[in-house]
Amino acid sequence: MKNLKDIMAVVTAPEFRPGLLEDNKRSVSYYNDDLGFGDLKRILSANEEMTPAEVFRLCDVFFTEDRIQAIVTEEQRCADRNPFYGSSFQPIGGEFFGGMVLASTDQFTAMLLALDGFEIDLAKQRYGERRTLTFGGQETYLKFFRSHEFPLQSWKIPTFGDDDDLHTLDLRFEEGDRFDCKAGDALHFKANESFEYSAKAGSHALVLQIQMYRGGMPMALEFDFDTRRMVGASSPAQEPTRLQMLATAMRLFGRQDSCEQLERLLEHPSHYVRWHTMREFLGLNLERAWPHLERMRDRDPQAAVRRAAQRTIEMLSDEMPAIAAE
Repeated sequence: MKNLKDIMAVVTAPEFRPGLLEDNKRSVSYYNDDLGFGDLKRILSANEEMTPAEVFRLCDVFFTEDRIQAIVTEEQRCADRNPFYGSSFQPIGGEFFGGMVLASTDQFTAMLLALDGFEIDLAKQRYGERRTLTFGGQETYLKFFRSHEFPLQSWKIPTFGDDDDLHTLDLRFEEGDRFDCKAGDALHFKANESFEYSAKAGSHALVLQIQMYRGGMPMALEFDFDTRRMVGASSPAQEPTRLQMLATAMRLFGRQDSCEQLERLLEHPSHYVRWHTMREFLGLNLERAWPHLERMRDRDPQAAVRRAAQRTIEMLSDEMPAIAAE
């Protein structure tokens, strides 16, 4: 289609909308019924406490090369019939990969990724002098369907718990195994492991990557590659991140009716959620949040939270008498 007039002629045709809806409906039915995605979702929904190893075994059996080829063929067929076809699978992309999300639940995300060695090499050169290595804190499974001269280097750090004080642990990463990935290879990385592709121009791979959301380490950590020292930390999964966003939204919109919900979040197992909620709670209602801040200072199991609460009390203590007098 060369111009807007050609596009409008297509989308305003009487058969366009029914044909597009029919394509989408047919492909959804094909994936769920004929290719078994409906059964996969039902199994996962009925077994929400499956371990990462159990999820990986299930997906390894389900995502065969034949099933992947059937998905690609169906997507191509629908796109050829209608250039406005909306895929049943979410497209994803990054600096050196493109692909789609094959399945996603509260437990995991399974992605089909096409990796290009030239783009990987180019991306590394763009990092500049300072290079970092991230440990996402989640278990990961890789299954290679295609691979040409595609090496992978792994790294590992000591395990730790949510109550451990990273300030005193002095964590540093160590070199792990190196793999020359071949078609048919499957790799399982623990939550305290990380990996990076070291491919060069001319290399490529098609890989199933499954990322777990439950379990794992309590934080994602970033390290300076040269010194191997930790330089940053963040929440490792979607649930704590969304709860932090929720607490921020309650403060931004001045929702005084959310205080009870924020108080419940102060008991969350993740110290990242507890402290982020406290910061937002203080901004929303300092007087109501103050007793909880004192409790955090005295009894929170995480040393970093206790230190932060103490510093916050020292900074805000001059404001409390004025608030109490109002």
